[in-house]
Amino acid sequence: MTRLLTPFPNDAGARDGFVVDGYARAIEGVTAEIRSEIEHRYADQWNKSGFIKRWFLKRRMNNETAALVAERSKHISPDACY
Repeated sequence: MTRLLTPFPNDAGARDGFVVDGYARAIEGVTAEIRSEIEHRYADQWNKSGFIKRWFLKRRMNNETAALVAERSKHISPDACY
């Protein structure tokens, strides 16, 4: 038996194929990818540090994540349809 994949209907019942919150989902995907790269890069430092050093390291990681997300997502338009 084969299944047909069909898009979910929107609130009006139409099947337009658009994704709700497409821009936010795209940015979240980029952020998750970058965050895992950065966590892997700082894993040794994280494991060797105490509470205060982890706090500073977390801030550095967040700043680096934000910069890389901005760089990698500059081609993604918030006005596009998803």
